[in-house]
Amino acid sequence: MAEYLQRISNNLFLIEGYNQGRFPFSHSALIITNSNEAVLIDTGCGINTLQKLKKRYYIYRIINSHTHPDHSAGNWVFKDNIESIEVPTQGFKTSGNILALSNRFTEPGEIAKYWRDNVPKIMGMKDCRPTHSFNTKSEFDFGDVKLIPVHTPGHTIDHYCFYEPNELILFAFDIDLTSFGPWYGHRESSIPQFKESINKLKELKIKILVSSHKGIIIKNIYKQIESFYQKIEERTDRIRALYQGRGLSIDQLVEKKPIYGEFPYTEPLLRYWEEQMIKKHLVEIEQKIWG
Repeated sequence: MAEYLQRISNNLFLIEGYNQGRFPFSHSALIITNSNEAVLIDTGCGINTLQKLKKRYYIYRIINSHTHPDHSAGNWVFKDNIESIEVPTQGFKTSGNILALSNRFTEPGEIAKYWRDNVPKIMGMKDCRPTHSFNTKSEFDFGDVKLIPVHTPGHTIDHYCFYEPNELILFAFDIDLTSFGPWYGHRESSIPQFKESINKLKELKIKILVSSHKGIIIKNIYKQIESFYQKIEERTDRIRALYQGRGLSIDQLVEKKPIYGEFPYTEPLLRYWEEQMIKKHLVEIEQKIWG
């Protein structure tokens, strides 16, 4: 077995992402079917790793959990010899289109141009349009491995988790249980939807959880899910204390960095996403005050 592969179950493997799957990269997954073909889930593990996979396995199908570049940047590596690239219905129109994604994940204008000038270079992304879409009515059947798509918006409108009912495996993707907590920095992101999505996962019977940025989790899964959920409440309390106690403006709140803590790279984007998340928390605070 290649050094970058970790076995999840008999036919399921985690592909370790560059820099241990930390953003701007992520872990991917590989399914080896009964006919010895391979299905690749997400392509943000690093271009070099994807090229190694391409040489070693016949990957005939790619599935993206959602359209974030750290999950789809490398689709183009397989473009010339792939049967299908499948993405969520909710993100199909913009998937694999750098211009459209820049306007969707930021706002048209200077910040979108900054996104286009930086994100594709950092992640090795190239335009690569999908061929098919999926939704909650879809089911992926690969013989011994069956995946049920679970729509879990909040992070993005098109974020899905995949549930394997035979072995009780949940691919949670960016409900990733990292210490950073939930991320909802786009205009389309939603704190209420994210909370609802996390609660949806609590209802599933899970023996193994696969996180895109944390890896394979088998211990204290539900406790970690709850801790991840509570990060949202902790941020709301932190921002309420800053906002109500000091009367800070949005710009002043961004300077306090209550979400990120620091802006170590692509600062204009991190500042923009910090602002978007703060604004969502302020809506939460106002709703609690006024009911």
